[in-house]
Amino acid sequence: MFGKHVFDAVIIDVDLPDGEGVKLLEMVKGRDGDAGTLMLSEQSAFEHAVESLNHGADAFLLKPTDPGDLITKLEQVTRLKRLERDLRVSEERYRELFENIGDGAFQTDLEGNYTDMNRAGAEIFGYDDPADLVGGGVKVWDTFVSREEYEDLKTRVLQMGEIRRTMGRFRRRGGSLGWLETTMRTRRDAQGNLVGLDGIFRDVSDRIRHQEMLEALYGLWADLGEVETPEEAGELTLEFLKAMLWIDSGMFSIIEGEMIRPVGDGDDEESGEEYYLKGRNIVSRAVRTGEAQLVPDAREALNLEPNSRREQVRSEIAAPVKMVGGIIGVIHIARVNPIPFTEEDQKLVEIIADRLALALERIVRSKIGLKPGTSLKDFL
Repeated sequence: MFGKHVFDAVIIDVDLPDGEGVKLLEMVKGRDGDAGTLMLSEQSAFEHAVESLNHGADAFLLKPTDPGDLITKLEQVTRLKRLERDLRVSEERYRELFENIGDGAFQTDLEGNYTDMNRAGAEIFGYDDPADLVGGGVKVWDTFVSREEYEDLKTRVLQMGEIRRTMGRFRRRGGSLGWLETTMRTRRDAQGNLVGLDGIFRDVSDRIRHQEMLEALYGLWADLGEVETPEEAGELTLEFLKAMLWIDSGMFSIIEGEMIRPVGDGDDEESGEEYYLKGRNIVSRAVRTGEAQLVPDAREALNLEPNSRREQVRSEIAAPVKMVGGIIGVIHIARVNPIPFTEEDQKLVEIIADRLALALERIVRSKIGLKPGTSLKDFL
């Protein structure tokens, strides 16, 4: 059946009359990793349900379950898998872009001056015109993180005659850092005298960052599977976002009626205080609409009140954290620096919010002993 049809989600009972649900789960994941998987379990089969989650199940429900809860959970699972597919498509698109990006080419003398540079190389370093780098205007080590790193690379090239595809950091005109993949060799004149270095390089900053992002996501999923409190889950999530999205402030908050209570903060001095969930700020809108909200530039968001008490905030994202009983919390992040959040950043936060919801569900289920009919939201 899996060879003939494509499924958005699969519902599997842990205790099947003719086999084990966990083994069927492994088969489904092996044949169609894009399909969401929802496990059904009785209270007595709790250990099997946990085993299912460890084998890649996206969620589980207790039997008997309300049809409305089943539909809600299916929508959550399929939405999560759809967002993951979108992220993977974006990865493939970006990888193609990175492989075809233009390479920089340069020549230097032995004193550390650029004597030639193509336009692609100048643009990688943040210059509009190659002439800005050539002739002593910019020293070679000015485009490295430090002169020491440049001298070390130069020594290696002089000793070996050539180095291929070495990875190293570089500094752009504005001061930001990136990664280059560089091939360099010595250059000699007609008499065989050493006169300088030739090189080609490629900016692989986005590729490196993307690989780091994927590795960090897998690590976050694993860590969220082991936390024991909502506070730990919130702190882990915000630590990840601070490291990977360069946020300046962030909060994970639980909704309690008309109030919102932070349980994980990003070092905001006032983030531990409860406050009313009302008004036209980005957090209120995320809760009201049930959808993630993106403000690329707060100065242009005239229909929104500032949610953060930092007046200089430039860009914000708020993503609701949803469970069966509804929206139980919000992830809110902000940047002071002028680099705006993007739609890709928003999708990433949405995926993290869904994973955080699954972690919270696991935490609560373990605390309440999986009693049927109990509201998860009441225990956060």
